[in-house]
Amino acid sequence: MKRALCIMVWSMLVGSVCAQTSLTPGDIAFVSINSDQHEDVFSFLLLADVESGTTIHFTDNGWTASDVFNQHYPESHFTWTTNSALEAGTVVNIYTFNGVENAISSEGVVVGDKMTVSVAGDQLLAYQGDKSSPQFIAAISFNHNIEGAPGSDFDEDSYSNSTTAMPAGLTLGVDAIHIYHTILLIEQDNARYDCSVLSGNKAALLNAINDVDNWLFDNDIPFDYSNDPCEFQVDVSTGLQDVENPDVAVYPNPAHSVIHIDIKPDCEGMIGLYSSDGVLVKGLQSQTGKEAYVFKVSDLPPGVYYVTVLLEEEKILKKVLVR
Repeated sequence: MKRALCIMVWSMLVGSVCAQTSLTPGDIAFVSINSDQHEDVFSFLLLADVESGTTIHFTDNGWTASDVFNQHYPESHFTWTTNSALEAGTVVNIYTFNGVENAISSEGVVVGDKMTVSVAGDQLLAYQGDKSSPQFIAAISFNHNIEGAPGSDFDEDSYSNSTTAMPAGLTLGVDAIHIYHTILLIEQDNARYDCSVLSGNKAALLNAINDVDNWLFDNDIPFDYSNDPCEFQVDVSTGLQDVENPDVAVYPNPAHSVIHIDIKPDCEGMIGLYSSDGVLVKGLQSQTGKEAYVFKVSDLPPGVYYVTVLLEEEKILKKVLVR
């Protein structure tokens, strides 16, 4: 008779009683930014479901080539917190009022510094964690580079309050975008995504949204955000099912360097590690309950992965976040 084998992840409590969704690069995407006429507002799209109490920090402080925030030109940091669970596809507008008033948002609450999105060019960086060691999620820039033209990429360093290097862990066109007029080659004060692609999975939407050719510009008049121009539908299904069982423990979660898989005695199976889109990233290994198996994950990009156990025709999976 086939023996049953299931998986349980032992929760690693970190001293917080508030719900918090740990996000990875590309779990949000900037879809608009205004800096003209004291109508400062920016918008971001959730590409993952988030729990109530999830926080994201935003700053216009430039990131340097030394992988720290620019301390010669320190700027504002504030924190957005959702007060309800939000689904992927939600667009959040944050109004900064040119730094004259405290920022407010269309969903959740904002606390922290007042922010001015500069018409001279600026950047917005989104991250979780402490600002001394941020985990970046998304970035947008629309600043002049050192030659006085916007260029086609982030700057190599932050040498003013309107310049920034690419934040650590982010990639242009994947989870970061640089805004400039691709024909006139000038910086643009107001820009928004053109809604050309509104549905698909995370990768497809990121590919469209972080392509500057899919953005609309106006260098003088800010866009109206009384009604969100785009309504997104995000496919978050992966075909992978998260299952719990006391016979196997997978830890730590989140993981930074390795993942341990402990199987109880009298249980055995083939163990593998899959990406969130179902691609095998670590080869299958036969494992019994005699000793723990360890997957090295420090060489993997941050994101959601699935530990799998195969038993004859049965596949059992558990989601693990790699940071």
